[in-house]
Parts: sequence; structure tokens; C-alpha cells
Amino acid sequence: MLAAAAGSLAGEAAFVRGVGPAALALTLAAWAFRMLALRRNAGIRHKSNLQSATGIRAPQLVQKSMGMSAGSFNTREFFHRASLAAMKRIRLALVVLGFALPAILVATGLAWPSPWPWVLAVLVQVPGLMADRWTFFAQAKHPQNLYYQVVS
Repeated sequence: MLAAAAGSLAGEAAFVRGVGPAALALTLAAWAFRMLALRRNAGIRHKSNLQSATGIRAPQLVQKSMGMSAGSFNTREFFHRASLAAMKRIRLALVVLGFALPAILVATGLAWPSPWPWVLAVLVQVPGLMADRWTFFAQAKHPQNLYYQVVS
């Protein structure tokens, strides 16, 4: 997509006609695979539990206190502190900004000989892909959060 945008800005219409359809196909394929991965990740049964986080194999394990009056490195660095509503909005942003809107803009760029749909597609897709990467790491169930009883 970036190559097509650069080619379009440089006035290389033949290059854009060659690379543009591939950009659209790759965006749609990435969208489909990411949706499958999000669906799969939502149904994963995590192996981590409080016993595996602490190494204590007692059947009933309850932590009574964090051990300090404030948070720690683990609670700050391994948990995103985003609400469920915020997580849903970020997932929506990754779908819309990362895949849907760029695909529409690329299709527009293929039909309309202007560089602006291509440039907008790149500018929109970058924050969408950043939201995608943030979501990837935020979905992790870190054992530290289990130990410190941080709900993620």
C-alpha cells in the first residue's frame, strides 16, 4: 500500500495499476486472517492460573494482600488498565482503521486516478495497525496479573 501511495504521488500510474490490486488483495487477506485470529484468541482457555503463577500447588490458593500499599512494577508493566468497553473500542478501531477503511480507500484509488486515496489509506492504516499490535499484547494473560490479582 505504501509503495502504491508513493508511486501514485510520483505519477507512476502503470506501477500503481500493477501494485494496487495486490495491496487490496493483501489487505483483505490480512483482514480475514486477523478476524480468524481474534475469534480463536477469544475462545482460548488459558493455562495460567494462580497456582502456576506462584508455583504453589495447593488446590485452594488465595492471596490476602498485595504486600504493599501501592502498585508495583508488575502491576504497572504487565497490565494495560483499559476497561472492557475501551478494549472493544480499540478492537473496533483496529478493524475499521487497519483494514476496512484502507480497503475502501484502495478500491477508490484503483478507480480514481488521484494519489489522495492512497495517501489517506496509508495514513489511516498506520494507527489501525498500531491498535492491532497493542491489542495483541493487551490480550496476554500474564501470570504476574494472576499473582497480584489484577483482572485482565
